Amino acid sequence: MVKQVIDGKAYNTDTARCLVTVDLVGYRIDERGRFVTDSPTKVGTSSLYETRGGAYFLVRDYDPEGAHANPDMVGQLTVNHPGVTPLRRKEALAWAVSRDIGKIEEMFGKGAEAGDQTGAILLRVPQTLKLAIEKSAAVAGVSTNTWLMRCVERAIASERDERQS
Repeated sequence: MVKQVIDGKAYNTDTARCLVTVDLVGYRIDERGRFVTDSPTKVGTSSLYETRGGAYFLVRDYDPEGAHANPDMVGQLTVNHPGVTPLRRKEALAWAVSRDIGKIEEMFGKGAEAGDQTGAILLRVPQTLKLAIEKSAAVAGVSTNTWLMRCVERAIASERDERQS
């Protein structure tokens, strides 16, 4: 279990959903700090998580005393250190794409294709629900529209799964 508070927000692997775990490659280091191998080998793992609120974070798990891990590239962000790194949705998607993860749509939903038209729906909700939605979107680091679209996509996918079962 990894639990870390960053900027007042808790990131907990026990309560978040692990979307994917991949091998973290690098070089093993001996007690004097010298590389033990000539070619990169597995030194740990990188795991992408999604919190219940829809926020993403990356957990790099390796022993920095015994290994030098290659960085994770997250768009323009380079992650070198072990531990938790909060990510925005675009960064999490960029990381998954850079790792050639095969289940992108399963993890992030179907993306819009070039030329897709958008539509608008007016949804009236009680003020207390509106405030809760805005707070959840802020915690997830996304716009209210993006947060609501994700909720609807998940509900539709869940309904589809239930019908198939």
